[in-house]
Amino acid sequence: MKLATTLKGRFANFFRPRGEVAPEDLIEALEREVAKRKNSQNVVPNHYTIYLCEEDCYRLSAARLIRDLYEAVERKVIRENSFMDGNLSIRIEKFFDEENSLVIKSKFVEDTELEQDTIDLANDVLSRTLIKSGNVSDNEKTIVANHTKIIKTMRTSPARKIEYNLAVITDFTTTEVVFGERQIYLGRKNTNDFVVNDENASRIHAYISYERHRHILHDAGSLNGTFVNKKPISSCELRDGDKILIGNTTLTYKVL
Repeated sequence: MKLATTLKGRFANFFRPRGEVAPEDLIEALEREVAKRKNSQNVVPNHYTIYLCEEDCYRLSAARLIRDLYEAVERKVIRENSFMDGNLSIRIEKFFDEENSLVIKSKFVEDTELEQDTIDLANDVLSRTLIKSGNVSDNEKTIVANHTKIIKTMRTSPARKIEYNLAVITDFTTTEVVFGERQIYLGRKNTNDFVVNDENASRIHAYISYERHRHILHDAGSLNGTFVNKKPISSCELRDGDKILIGNTTLTYKVL
């Protein structure tokens, strides 16, 4: 059982002097871990734990950086043409390794097993998180948000679902739409998210959904059809740089 647990999570080591890990180091290390951990079904883990020394924990455990890490993983999934099942979870924890400055462990976790996030992303908490205290040994301490103390640093806006900006649809003229996990509609009707000024486009021509952490383009029963890279589609997983033809208008899907 212990062996199985060890094999389930895989470590990615990134060497740099202790106390000098930069935000871009975390992003690069996470992206490498995503790329390495694809299984035979092209699915990547949804749970990532970043182990840092105490100094780096205090310096880097801020909500804005955590948001950047989430976006980096989501974009990497698309660029790797992979999928992810369940919700994405990223945690920063303190460890006591005298040699390494950064270690990442990833694994596949059911949503019901996920612990509550250590950072309140919805309220964009910018202050440093606190080291958990209590009847635990030093080796068991983790970085967590203390709700009572940190609530004073929160912005006053109500909690909201974070909208990650992951990709853009553009016609390279004056129109583009940046979007993340929300469903968007494309067509001639002026209430669409992306309005296609083309008489050969249907009023609601197509839509893009977000499934398994990928953007999926669906034809919405259009008269003249929807094409990706010159091929007709009913639905299609979008990849960075794909050319979408709606009527006589070519749009480009790009990952940010």
